[in-house]
Amino acid sequence: MQFLFLTLAAANMDGLTTISQYLFAIGLCTCIVMTLTYLWYTIGTARLAKQLAQAKQQSNTTVSTQKATAQAQLSEGSVATLTRSDIVLHEQPDGENPIPLNSRLLTIGRIGTTVGWLTVLMLGLSQIFRTIVIQHAPWSNLYEFNLSFTIALLLSYLIFEARFHERVRAWGLYVCILALMTLLIAIYLGTTYNIANTSSQLIPALQDKTILTLHVSMAILAYALLCVSFGAGLVILLQNGQGQRFAWLPSAEAADELGYKAVIVGFPLLALTLILGAYWANYAWGHYWSWDPKETSALITWLIYAVYLHARGIRGWRGKRAGWLLTIGFAATLFTYYGVNFLIIGLHSYATPR
Repeated sequence: MQFLFLTLAAANMDGLTTISQYLFAIGLCTCIVMTLTYLWYTIGTARLAKQLAQAKQQSNTTVSTQKATAQAQLSEGSVATLTRSDIVLHEQPDGENPIPLNSRLLTIGRIGTTVGWLTVLMLGLSQIFRTIVIQHAPWSNLYEFNLSFTIALLLSYLIFEARFHERVRAWGLYVCILALMTLLIAIYLGTTYNIANTSSQLIPALQDKTILTLHVSMAILAYALLCVSFGAGLVILLQNGQGQRFAWLPSAEAADELGYKAVIVGFPLLALTLILGAYWANYAWGHYWSWDPKETSALITWLIYAVYLHARGIRGWRGKRAGWLLTIGFAATLFTYYGVNFLIIGLHSYATPR
């Protein structure tokens, strides 16, 4: 009887593993669709902004027109006419100039957002089933961490988009590309080093499940929010630090404010990650701090964002200087995430495939 029970339990676990793998495959496909949709949206908004600029220039040189029309030369050589009724301008509560859209672009954007939420759902369910099978949180190696990070990245972005709409959607393509890259890296690591299987056992240092779960979950959320904030820094630099050089992007000032909001949430989470990591290090290795490369890199990353918050809040740094600080912080985040694991041997190397 006991043998029959164990056999049924093993078969049930195999079924959950298969479901988890299918959900991951669906999530990967929807992430690709999301990326292509946001690419379509980005190209469309850039093209519309160019057409409107041409229309404005033409209307300034045209006398006695009854409608504001714009004729933009399309790639096929035909001429498309825009009227004011085609353009949708959502009023911004802070007085920011809205990004011009039309009904087609609004539909494309909403489709991309819907597919994004579907991606989060599929990948999230995949990780839940994996957790049931392996009996611990799914971030004991870089394969699992990449999957969890992708979910947190997309979720953080979609929450910001739900709050700020097209101003955040303007850099949604960057988030999609980053999410797709982390999924592809996870697939590479999982297949090359055979760490995607669900039979691996936790080493003793990872068996304090409560502290480990809190520590790593805080790290994943912090990294995700800080990566989202880089989208704002990228926009600031593209806008040359001030104004709205590209009409299809939010102004540098609006992007600066959005990046600040993301850092304000991610910064204390990263601090909490360091604190929980110290408690976990004491449990696992007998000391709270050892200047391990991972610990040191995470501390440096936290200090960079501390400098950003100080410079912005106390010194009044805006524009390019704020954009570059967000860029440096993003580079430090990626180095803490990937560089330390692959380039430097340390106490955290258990998560690195060899």
